[in-house]
Amino acid sequence: MIKIVYITKRGKKIAEEIKDVLDYYHYDNKVEPIKDFKIERNEGGFIFIMATGIVLRKFLDEIKNDKFKDPFVIICNENKELIPILSNHLGGGNYFSKLIANNINGRVIFTTATDVNGKVGIDELSKMLFLETPKRKHILDINKKILEEDVSLTLPKYWKLRNLNGYKISYHDKYEVVVDDSIRLKPLKIAVGLGARKGIERYKVYWAVKKALFLRNIPVWRVDAFATIEDKKHERGILETVNKFKKPLIIFKREEINEIYEKIDLEKSEFVYKHLGVYGVSEPASILAVKKLTNKDFDSIKLILKKFKRNGVTVAIATENL
Repeated sequence: MIKIVYITKRGKKIAEEIKDVLDYYHYDNKVEPIKDFKIERNEGGFIFIMATGIVLRKFLDEIKNDKFKDPFVIICNENKELIPILSNHLGGGNYFSKLIANNINGRVIFTTATDVNGKVGIDELSKMLFLETPKRKHILDINKKILEEDVSLTLPKYWKLRNLNGYKISYHDKYEVVVDDSIRLKPLKIAVGLGARKGIERYKVYWAVKKALFLRNIPVWRVDAFATIEDKKHERGILETVNKFKKPLIIFKREEINEIYEKIDLEKSEFVYKHLGVYGVSEPASILAVKKLTNKDFDSIKLILKKFKRNGVTVAIATENL
């Protein structure tokens, strides 16, 4: 949940604009006037439309705890200038600042050295490419070094990243990312769950997947697998789309799908249950696929895009949660 907090009438109007952006990108969010605002400690981020001093004196000490786990904090003034001040890289403060500014005709004011100099720090790199989190020492060392020179970055050969500020990119046959010839970061597994009405056309599945990946800024080459239920294993629109993306399709039985709803609190659809005997397909399929790819417990898997519906297709995206 992202909380958007305001004080003035002008601030409320901007808060509603920001909410529209977050709604479009399917991020859970809530707008609150400052008089009703409470920190519940389960938030993913905060956007304060008010003076910096108010946030620093009144709220920041209660929010900040650990650089690796803190929710992001963004301050926005009434000129729509957004300043990410906490958890800018790992927490997504920079990402959300840019996302919002680009959609409300605002601008971002960066304060961290790598961002001011147009470089991508290793912590932001890990967030952007869905990699395991670097060690604290590596973040400090690489982000300092990258300000003075380009650092080597070795990627899996089929990843289609060609240019990145601060790095000299090369490729290898291994499924790992190597920074500065010595720091090895494991890519997190990403799975896309698919559901669709019977006889769905390929183009509808294809564009629903493309839109879902766009909403989470994930290139197709970064996806590890697609997944669906056994009832859809011969669905031509799904099969042709997955084949076009050249990714594996993992099929799960109804029993496996239903077990997920006993272990994880997911939205249930009585309509889907009536027709397929399960309460949903895309969300549990994506979670099960990551579990199959990693052999991790469900606590280590995160649903990063809840069920997204488009033209008779449902799409969900899950990944490892380290």
